[in-house]
Amino acid sequence: MMEAAAGPVLEIDYSRTQLFPLHNAVAMRNFSEVQRLVDSGYNINEQHYDRVTPLHMACLTGDVEITQYLLQKGAWINAQSIDNSTPLCDACAGGSVECVKLLLNLGAAVNPPLLLSTPLHEAALRGNTEIVSLLIAAGAYLDPNDTHYGTPLHAACSMGSPSLSCIKCLLKSGVKVNAIKNHKTPLHYIAMNSKSIDAARVLLQYGADPYLRTNSGLTARQIAGQGSDMAILLAAFECTPQSLAHFCRLTIRRQLGPRRLKSLNRLEIPTILVHYLQ
Repeated sequence: MMEAAAGPVLEIDYSRTQLFPLHNAVAMRNFSEVQRLVDSGYNINEQHYDRVTPLHMACLTGDVEITQYLLQKGAWINAQSIDNSTPLCDACAGGSVECVKLLLNLGAAVNPPLLLSTPLHEAALRGNTEIVSLLIAAGAYLDPNDTHYGTPLHAACSMGSPSLSCIKCLLKSGVKVNAIKNHKTPLHYIAMNSKSIDAARVLLQYGADPYLRTNSGLTARQIAGQGSDMAILLAAFECTPQSLAHFCRLTIRRQLGPRRLKSLNRLEIPTILVHYLQ
């Protein structure tokens, strides 16, 4: 049995679980009570009001011990709640790397159907680079559009304090840097939410187009606001001719396409060039 990981502090409405003792025990992270209830015959795949199963709750709280126990007892690994969220989605939302690893190793669907947000969206939104890497390695689709944020890169760039490592991880894996959601690119999202010059600089290095406009006719520089550090950076970028090496690197990245990291590692070129092209 794997050691239980300390999960994040979550706001759970325990009053709604009182009619569902197994759900309540899982929410309270009471492993001995979970075992007692399962041994006494409680349905391990019982769904409460929102079609949430005990496994959903265990993954959301990040309790690896209970998650593993439920799976060993036959919990549905790809059960979908009322919004089609799966236990893997909840593990990503809860930030539990160990739960994510456990689910993926046991065959959880990395691209579940009919979701509002994919597991990759959940991890990217929270800037969890390690989980993002695990999902991409497992074959997560890189550019699915959800109903709210857009692509996982949009989600990563929508944070008030965006994770540069997460954004870089997505970009190195081959996501579309100029993907559009509601007439906005990830660069627009940075300008709207954080005005992070570091994040903007990374996006520009991977080919973000500062001239693209929203449906209101605004560029990222205009959204960032005159005089802001990000606006100054974008203005300088617009006025400075880019090097031939920069355009060559962008072209090679586009030609290699998604999952280019695997392709780069198979090329017989110096390691320094591999790092340059990532």
